[in-house]
Amino acid sequence: MNSLRLLLHLSLGICLAASAADAALYPLQQREQWQFEDPAAWEWQGDAMETTLVLKKPSQYKPKFRRPFNLAWFGGVEWDSFTLTCEARLDAFNKGNNDLCLAFGGAGDSEFYYAHLGEKADGVHLQLHVVNNSDRKAITTTRAETLPWKPGTWHPIKLVRDAASGSIKVWFEGQPVLEANDKTFGKGRIGLGSFDDLGAFRNVVVTPGAVALAEAASMQIEVVAGGGMKVEHASATECQVTQPFGIAFDPQDNMFICEETHRLLRVDAKTGVLNVVTGARAKNAPLGDNGPAKDASFIAPHNLVADAEGNLFIADTYHYAVRRVDAKTGIVTTFAGNGGKELSGDGGPATSAGLDGIACLCFNHDFTRLYLGGFSKVIRVVDMKTGIITTVSGIGGSRAMAVDSKGRLFTAAGLGVRMLGADGKVVSLSDPAATPPLKGVKHLWADRDDNILIADAGNHLIRKFIVSERRLFTLAGVGAKGSGGVPGPALQAQLGEPHGVVTHPRTGDIYIADSRNHRVLRIRQKP
Repeated sequence: MNSLRLLLHLSLGICLAASAADAALYPLQQREQWQFEDPAAWEWQGDAMETTLVLKKPSQYKPKFRRPFNLAWFGGVEWDSFTLTCEARLDAFNKGNNDLCLAFGGAGDSEFYYAHLGEKADGVHLQLHVVNNSDRKAITTTRAETLPWKPGTWHPIKLVRDAASGSIKVWFEGQPVLEANDKTFGKGRIGLGSFDDLGAFRNVVVTPGAVALAEAASMQIEVVAGGGMKVEHASATECQVTQPFGIAFDPQDNMFICEETHRLLRVDAKTGVLNVVTGARAKNAPLGDNGPAKDASFIAPHNLVADAEGNLFIADTYHYAVRRVDAKTGIVTTFAGNGGKELSGDGGPATSAGLDGIACLCFNHDFTRLYLGGFSKVIRVVDMKTGIITTVSGIGGSRAMAVDSKGRLFTAAGLGVRMLGADGKVVSLSDPAATPPLKGVKHLWADRDDNILIADAGNHLIRKFIVSERRLFTLAGVGAKGSGGVPGPALQAQLGEPHGVVTHPRTGDIYIADSRNHRVLRIRQKP
């Protein structure tokens, strides 16, 4: 998606009106696009990208029907289905039921929806309403009893509207608080407004459509390797796979799997037959460098990647090295690491550098740079032309990282990701309404749309972070460890500490190293 980030920081007790689009995110900070019902009540603060729209005093506007007293409408575009996220703050607690509002689908000054986010549920507060040329009417079907508003505290809020089904859902602090189903209005304007309470909004992001969530709900998951009793020379689903950690594909679509139990496996793209490339050997076994892969040894390899020629690069975690298997000859060599558990060798040959528990490898889009992440506090990078290794500056180390097609480097954060841009600046991107927070992330992967797939091992989930929308949601898993639900809907499958997630370079299908269930899973993508 070529969506743009929407930031709008608002002060005082306001109502946020939103409806979404089938177009790209729209720059709400464009001041000339706003229309005020009471211009004297509003003022602008901040620069272009950090615009603050302040409701500086109570409005003198008198609407025809009972609804928020003052709205500032964004007139530049209309939306129908959408996801809205923001952080909201109440600054002054008055007598009575304090609240802020979210409204959407604005067709006119007396035609729109709004969510009245009050402290306590009653006939008016903590309700979803429709205003249709008459006084507001509650349409809520499910709601919470209270909201934990705290003075001067930022609270994450999310509102999702699916115009096709009529579904309206609101989350507060990551918990569902309001739900309704209504099709009175479809496409409409975004606006801001207030009754009489003081507060603020910030990091307001409107995402067009509910397509990604709908696609996730329809995804099916299946086993493609593991679950059998055979060792090799049989269909991958008839063979044993033991604690798979990493998955990679070569240019011929053959799949390679590295296991914590030291083995390297290959699944033939044409036949589906699994063979053992490298068997498990004792930790003190010779490396086997400069010989065939079948005679090499690895210690708990955590990850592997293939370059454009199909050469494999393996994070040989406890040999403190990156090993390379030549695609043509099958010969294994050490590509990086001197075997010492240390951080050394910047500015020199990668083979002379000290590494510390490498757990993740990723190429940039043209295979000119290989990034190394592990258990240390740094990320290293090897220039593929010169073989020189250096430390990446500006972003801390991580065992889980990814590089997208634009060369941006990502690591995991609590509710999203940290991104090191091409300009060298680090930006934290998060979804304040995401639940649960990421826990024990083992791997990241940038898909074809430059969104970040996340192996959320601690939560037994596969998550997806849409970078342009700052939205984190679940692709697979129920949030509890188990092995049931496969095959079937991905959101009903039980996972066991998944340590790897990648996409097939040609089909875009998602492959998951379901580590503690000893299997590799696939989520097929629609053509």
